[in-house]
Amino acid sequence: MTQTLQLQRLEELREIAADALEIEPDELGDEDLFIEDHDGDSLRAIELLARIEKKYRIELPQAELPNMTSLRAVYKVVAQYAGWQD
Repeated sequence: MTQTLQLQRLEELREIAADALEIEPDELGDEDLFIEDHDGDSLRAIELLARIEKKYRIELPQAELPNMTSLRAVYKVVAQYAGWQD
């Protein structure tokens, strides 16, 4: 995958995550922790999961939620299930 496509997808995920967390995308750093840094909770996590599934037309098991703690971590999980090659 080209670095441009990787960055584009990361920015798409930033928009989705920021929307679910009710913050501005530029407030969400790649390694920020959703719960500790942005007051995320389980309801927002489920919302994030649903938005990602809809956007990329994939199915993410709720069992992955504990692994989706930051934008970078979300990218890794989504890449695995979407078949993105880094």
